[in-house]
Amino acid sequence: MTVLDFDSGLGGLSVLREARILMPGHRFVYVADDAAFPYGDWEEGALIARMMEVFEDLVARFEPSMIVVACNTASTLILPPLRARFDFPVVGTVPAIKPAA
Repeated sequence: MTVLDFDSGLGGLSVLREARILMPGHRFVYVADDAAFPYGDWEEGALIARMMEVFEDLVARFEPSMIVVACNTASTLILPPLRARFDFPVVGTVPAIKPAA
């Protein structure tokens, strides 16, 4: 099973470390979208479109069985579109922040 671990930078490496402990034997692919960093400077719609394009490419390349979105900003925006698009688990770091806001 391949797990795609995604962040806008390097902060998701701590999530990757824990995932590797919890799921030994899985293949992990870590992606840091540093070309678009920092995500806070982006307009919401443009950022969602960019991330969807990036994820389409990553899924085609690595064929993951699961996506972990380790970025807080990305998690608040991209989880519903990813879950609607792909038929495997998509896990985020802060799924309750957007509804609470």
